[in-house]
This record gives sequence, C-alpha cells and structure tokens, in this order.
Amino acid sequence: MSIKSHASNFFFPIIDNWPEYFDDPHEGLGTTYERFLLHEFFAWLDKNFHIERVLEAPSFGMTGASGINSLWWAKKGRQVTVVDNHETRLNKARALWQGLNLKAQFCLTGQFEALPFKDQAFDLSWNFASLWFVANLTQFAKELDRLTRRVIFICVPNRFGLGYQLRLHWPGSTRPDLNFEAVKTSNIRQQFEKHGWQLRRKGYFDIPPWPDFPLKKEVLFDKLKLGFLLKWLSKNRANASQAERMTILDYFSGKRPDLKEEVFRFRFLEGAPLPIRWLWAHHQYLIFSRD
Repeated sequence: MSIKSHASNFFFPIIDNWPEYFDDPHEGLGTTYERFLLHEFFAWLDKNFHIERVLEAPSFGMTGASGINSLWWAKKGRQVTVVDNHETRLNKARALWQGLNLKAQFCLTGQFEALPFKDQAFDLSWNFASLWFVANLTQFAKELDRLTRRVIFICVPNRFGLGYQLRLHWPGSTRPDLNFEAVKTSNIRQQFEKHGWQLRRKGYFDIPPWPDFPLKKEVLFDKLKLGFLLKWLSKNRANASQAERMTILDYFSGKRPDLKEEVFRFRFLEGAPLPIRWLWAHHQYLIFSRD
C-alpha cells in the first residue's frame, strides 16, 4: 500500500512527520501515557503466557519515535524482533535501541503478509495502531497464525471515539491512503478466529482527560487555554511545561525513573463506565490465544 504525503493530513500526521521524532525525541504527554499503558498489558501477557520471543509487526503507527514500542520486553531480557517496511525509519529505530544498550532484531520487509521467519517462531505477535498499513488483512492474519505459538495482541484506533470522528471529518483535512477495513475489530476477530484463535480479552483503553487529537497534549491544552489543568495535575509546574522533554527513552535510560508515576496522574478515566470509554477511548484492543 502506498502512503501519500499530505500537507493537510490532520487525521494521521505521523505518516508525514515521523522523522521529526528522531531529530527531537520529545513525544509529549499523550504518547508517553500510551506507552506506559502498553507496559501494563505486557506484564499481564508475560504473566499468563510466559513470553520469551516477541514479534512486533508492523512497528510503525504510534505518534512519536517509531520502532521502540517493545523496549519493555527487551529490558526484561526477552528476544524481540521489530518489523518495518521503511529502511531509513528502521535504521533510526535501531540506533535508539543501541543508545539504550538494548537488543533486538530488525527486519525490513516489502510485504507484511509474507515475513522471513520460521513457523511458530514467536510466543507473542503484536502491533499498535499499525494494521491499516497492512494491504491484506486476510493474508496477514494467516501469516501471524503461522508465526505465533501462544498469543496475539492487537491494538487499533477506536473508530467510535469522538476524537477519531472529528479528525476523520476535519474541514480541509485529507484522508490518508490507509486500509480502514483492517482496523475494524469485527474484521480482525473474524480473520483470527477462522484460524482457531480464541478471543481472550477485548476492550477500550487509553482514556486520558484529553481528546484523541494528534498534537502533543501540552500544545493542545495551551491552544484551548487549559494549560493550567496540566500544571494543577502535575507533580510540579516545571513538569507541565510544554518545553520539557518527555520521552519513554528517558525512562529506560534511567534519567526519569519517576516518569510513569508522573503521567499516570491522568489515568483516572481508564475505569470509567462503558459509554464514556466507548466515546472517549483512543484505542481498542483484542487478545487472542490458541486455547
């Protein structure tokens, strides 16, 4: 699938601006919050499925520095493989891993539906907000079925969410060339269940107090004249500053060991009633297991 660059792409700007996050790793509050939520899923998956080998494919999709979603697994000493279809982006991701002295295998592919790995090579296969880069969901599900021994973890944008719909219909914004059918949870479930995978868990997550807009949340709150809310909820005024670097890289390097506690001050909506989660969650997830 070709991805065209659009100057007016407000819906999913990371398609165009991903190089900026390698030049300046400041990802902002929203992305950092998402990454720590993923760590909680990882801990649950590890406890229940005893994961040793991890495949992340595709790895591009999250706003921020690409290719670093699986750092948690490497920090735990697990074998990680990161797959992308863009050579420069993959090499830049490799450099970030090397800077943290964490190991992974990096695989460049021209086709996510046909990956160069042996059958049952991975305990866990997963991806985050990247399935719409897969041209053929049917073939991709077949490939993950071939490659995965224990569990598949899929995260997709919440298509029902208010933020998603506003971005999709934003005046003057061009809809990017993505496979929108591939991120429908009903389609995902159908494809994996026909290969014998059972849906173990599903739900909505990533429900912070800010809307699902593709801006650094510090910038968004300032534009809405609500910057005082971040300052009030943060540990101190300095940490709420738009200028302060916020990146998961500093957590893994040891520079910001308190970063999780800082961003999780904003997680009070994660347990909200279903109607709120349905309208406000930024993402949905599905976890499939073989038994």
